[in-house]
This record gives sequence, structure tokens and C-alpha cells, in this order.
Amino acid sequence: MLLGFVLSILIGLTTTALYVALVWWLDRYEKEPLSLAAVAFLWGAIPAILVSLIAELLLDVPLVALGEGLAYQVVSSSLIAPAIEEVVKAVALLGLFFFWRHEFDNVLDGIIYGALVGFGFATTENLFYSLASLGEGGWGNWSVVVFMRTVLFGLNHSFFTALTGIGFGYARLARERWKHWLAPLAGLGAAITCHAVHNLGASLAEVGCLIILFSLVADWGGVLVVAVIALVAARQEQRCIAAELREEVTRGILPAQEHRVILSYRQRFATRWRALRAGDWRAWRQWGRLFQLATELAFKKHQFRTLGDEKGNAEAIASLRREIMALRRKMGLVVSDAFCTRCGASLLAGDTFCRQCGQSIRAIRD
Repeated sequence: MLLGFVLSILIGLTTTALYVALVWWLDRYEKEPLSLAAVAFLWGAIPAILVSLIAELLLDVPLVALGEGLAYQVVSSSLIAPAIEEVVKAVALLGLFFFWRHEFDNVLDGIIYGALVGFGFATTENLFYSLASLGEGGWGNWSVVVFMRTVLFGLNHSFFTALTGIGFGYARLARERWKHWLAPLAGLGAAITCHAVHNLGASLAEVGCLIILFSLVADWGGVLVVAVIALVAARQEQRCIAAELREEVTRGILPAQEHRVILSYRQRFATRWRALRAGDWRAWRQWGRLFQLATELAFKKHQFRTLGDEKGNAEAIASLRREIMALRRKMGLVVSDAFCTRCGASLLAGDTFCRQCGQSIRAIRD
């Protein structure tokens, strides 16, 4: 049993790490804070599992009259379990959406956070099922369960909760207030429905083994849809960055060459890789920070154009510009040491006013 426990953990963590790395790669331009990513994953792995288990046990009590047959399995696994589990997992996304709004920018962020919650949930759930299968049917049964839960259906929980995340991500930039509520509810409804479809196929597999193919096609079709949405969202992010940072080139915050590098994930990687190969860890970190600040500035400007000031967007934009200019000076990328403390634009010798915002240079120095 100890060997089975160790192997179940190793296989579960290995496959989860690969899946998380794949999802993390999709978030190319502005990685989410590791602290929030960890919160999302751990919520799915511990509290969501415990709350779901307790709620499902309580709601299963009235179903005792159905007996232990197929009717009980269908109602319990296809109606009760999907609704409880997806609602509990969605609580993490709701918290991120309201309390860490500045780190929840768009649909892609919703997919990332939703998938992480789902991966956490699946990691713990798969461990329980793996150990139970070993005790019930030995190593042969264990092998089948591990393969099906970690490989064949390994992306299921991340796919389900990513649908809820898409709803929250869409609501993040919606102008109409009613969409702030309807979009997350629609995403949650889609997650519950897809989860229910999968569980129904798994329950009816006792009637005919080929029915499991129904779940398989539905699940992987859903994963493909979410992957396409993620790639489209990533492309939209790139266009947003390109459009919003053109003004920064005009302002003198960023030169045209750096603007082109920021727009290309490949060039970002190559720039940091050159610093790493030269053994310059400081430059490697600084370039990463510069790319992060520039992307945050683009997203914050887009939010300002879409939603208005929204509790400090204007000040955040000015602050990001100042940070970018200060960092570029540290990196030796700024020709002029003078810059406007209000908007971050470079100042030339002899300037008495900022050419971008009109701020008096004397006022700045005073």
C-alpha cells in the first residue's frame, strides 16, 4: 500500500506539473504572480475537495431511497457532484476577481486561474481514486484508473473550471453592468454542464463500455475549444500591447526597437537568454521586469480606455511609466537622465515644460 501511495503521488505530481507548465506557457506576455497561482492551485487541492466531499455526502442522504443502483449513480454523479464541485471551485475565481482585480486582466487570465484551480482539485481527487482502486482491485485496477484519470481524462477539471474563468475574464472588461454577473454565471453553467456530461457517460459505462467514448469525445472537444479561445485571447493580448505602447514610443518612454521586442515572445526570450549566457543575472532579471512593466502598462491603459479611471487607473498608468523610465536608466538604456515625474516622458536639455503633459519643469524640481 505504501508503494502504491508513493507511486500515485509521483505520477499525479509529474503529470500535473506537465499540464501546469503547458498552461503557464500560454500566458506569454504577463505571467500571473506566483503567489496567486499557488493560491488558486491550493484552493482546488485542499479546501475545494473538503467542502465538496462534505456537501456531496450531505446531499446524498436523500438519495438513499434510490438504492445503490444505476439510478443513484446517475443522479449523484451527474447532477449533484458537478454542481457542487464547480461552484466550490468557482469561489477561488470569485475571490481573485474581486480582491485581486488588478491581476485579473482578461479572458486569458480567467483561463489560467481556472485551470490552476482545476489542476489542484484533480491532483487530490486522483490520489484518492488511485489508492481506492489499489485496495479494491490490485495493481491491474490501479493501472487502469491511474491511466484514465491522469492521462485520458487528465485535463477535465482544468477544462471545466477554465470555462468559469472565461466568464469572469469576459466580465472583467465588460462595460455593461449586467454582463458582470451574467458572464460568470454563464461560464459556471457551461462548466457544470460539461462536468455533468462527462460524469453521465462514466456512470452509463456500466451499461455499455462504448458509452465512455461519449465522455471522451465531449471532454477532448471541450479542451480543444478552450485551447482555441486561449490562443485567440493571447493574440488579442499581443494586439492590445502593440496598440497601447505606440503612444509610449511617441512619448519617449520606450524606443521603437524595444517596442518591437516587447511584442514578440521569441525576441523577449532571446534578449533574456543573451543576458543569461553572458552570466549577467542582473540584466536577465531587469529585462524580465521591463517586459512585465510594459505589458502591465498596456493592459492598464486598455482598462482605462474601456472602463475609465476604475479606482486609480490613471495614477497606475503614471506610476508604471515612472517605473519603466527609472528601470531603463538603471539598465543604461536612457540617453537623458531627466524625465517627467508626472508622466515619465524623457526631458531634453533646456526644456522648461514636459512636452507630453505640459508639467512645469520648475514645479517638478521644486
